[in-house]
Amino acid sequence: MGVDRIEQLKSHGEVAELISAKTSAIFQALMHKNYADCDHMFAVLLFIEWIGGILTALLISPTSWEGVSGSPHIHVVLSIWLGMTIIILPVALAWFYSGKRLTRQTIAVAQMLMTALLIHLMGGRLETHFLVFGSLTFLAFYADWKVLLTATAITALDHIVRGVYLPFSVYGVTYPEPWRWVEHAGWVVFADIFLIRKCVLDVQEKWRIAEKQAQMELTNQIIEEQVIERTEQVKASEEKFRNLCSSVPTVIFETKPDESWEVIGLPWFQLTASPVESAKRWWTLVVESDRQKALDSWKQAVENGSEWNEEFRIQTLSGVTKWIKAKAVPLSGKIDGKKQLIGTLEDITDRKNAEENNRRMLLMNQRDDFMAMLANDLKNPIVGANRILGLMTEGKLGRLEAKQEEILNKIMDGNNELLQMIQHIISVYRYDRDFDIQNLEQASIARLVEDCAIKFQQTAKEKKVHIELDLSDRGDVDIVGNSDSIKLVIQNLLDNALKFMPEGGNINLEAFRQGDSVMFKVRNSGSFIESDKRNTLFERPITGEESGAGYLPKVGLGLYMCRKIVDAHKGNISCESDDGGTTFTVSLPHNKSKRTSFQPV
Repeated sequence: MGVDRIEQLKSHGEVAELISAKTSAIFQALMHKNYADCDHMFAVLLFIEWIGGILTALLISPTSWEGVSGSPHIHVVLSIWLGMTIIILPVALAWFYSGKRLTRQTIAVAQMLMTALLIHLMGGRLETHFLVFGSLTFLAFYADWKVLLTATAITALDHIVRGVYLPFSVYGVTYPEPWRWVEHAGWVVFADIFLIRKCVLDVQEKWRIAEKQAQMELTNQIIEEQVIERTEQVKASEEKFRNLCSSVPTVIFETKPDESWEVIGLPWFQLTASPVESAKRWWTLVVESDRQKALDSWKQAVENGSEWNEEFRIQTLSGVTKWIKAKAVPLSGKIDGKKQLIGTLEDITDRKNAEENNRRMLLMNQRDDFMAMLANDLKNPIVGANRILGLMTEGKLGRLEAKQEEILNKIMDGNNELLQMIQHIISVYRYDRDFDIQNLEQASIARLVEDCAIKFQQTAKEKKVHIELDLSDRGDVDIVGNSDSIKLVIQNLLDNALKFMPEGGNINLEAFRQGDSVMFKVRNSGSFIESDKRNTLFERPITGEESGAGYLPKVGLGLYMCRKIVDAHKGNISCESDDGGTTFTVSLPHNKSKRTSFQPV
């Protein structure tokens, strides 16, 4: 808070509120501790009274006789079982729910019942009645007058009931006066007056103790804050630390006459992984290629008494290379004719790495821009060549032989595949740039899957591959997204499935609803992807193999582009593969997403 803040608090009366709140908290803690201690005390006392009652019954009347036959006296049975019944609940509450109001009220009832049982076992002896007043005195330790009222009520009720039905067990006579219980209750009330007064005084005393402790704690807090404030003022007045505030200190050092350093600031070991003594020959840690330059500039700063700013690399004793920014300023006075400097060493490895990463990212972006521009420029001559080849195969430029027509068709197929690769490169470039679109629509995954299956039927027929459809109701598998882009995902997955399928295989296309997601799967038989390849299947770039064991596109961009589209729709794409085949699964939100971040092809 500080001194000024404390004065403000005093002027607005907030200190009184703080003391009151703290006093209340301390008082509650003191009372709870007192209640808990008394609960534990009575738990032991009740157990002792139970044992005492059993011993009393065994000593006074252990056996009852009927003729020559003996049996345990009823007092023994009462002392054991009735006593246990009385104490078991309060003892359990005392140990498991100590400090609770219910616990102390239950203990008050149990204590007076045990007192009544002992009076009964002693045959109503007058001396035993003193235990009533002893019990009330013990209960007064709680400093809760309500407990005394409960105990008094139980005592009065006991004397009334037993005075009517078992007068000998409570008064020691068979025919007592009818209102004798009033006399006994009166003496109990007389004792209660003073015991209740004692409870009130105990509560007031605990409140005074809590108030004094609260005032003391608040005073200590104020003193501590004043000490902290004064310490900060002293630190702020020191010239060395004011000069160092202009830099970010990692290690603080000062020069010695032999041009070595003495580390006086933050841990040197954390920066260099070497002992503090190595600072005396700090230049030995500098990478050899940077050492001479750093040392020359340092000597010049010391001789001229000028500032020193240098960036160089060091190699720690653990073999790690770090970039260091060193900064030092001269102090007034000289040592052996040389200026003394004080400075800091800052680890700038992260900054240097970030600069290097930025440079690499810039080069990568330039490369991607160049590749996209080159790919776009390559499309035109290939499209033009295909047009000429098409005219030739159609016979419009002259009749061709069958062999020549076959060769030209293969060239056209190669050109079309090259155009597809170029289009993939351009599309990936667009997705990496993360363009936004607005033309979203409600689309049925079932319809898109069905359209793509029709498109590939001819190719599948030529390869003797059977395409099976397992589609849910179209209205149940709707999404909000871009139909062309989702169709591109389905086409890529279906094209890959056909490309790496042996003749006579099966491709199964599924579309269904699962919770809040729309799922579609493309499964083909007879192909397998190894686990290590599946882990990087959707990364960029991936170079695939077209073989019996492979399942990757030639340029490694088709599946990467699928993942970018699915990610833009806030979905997920995965691959599972076993000896029975390979399954690609795509999960998309069901008719919820209103915006995506991708560029349609």
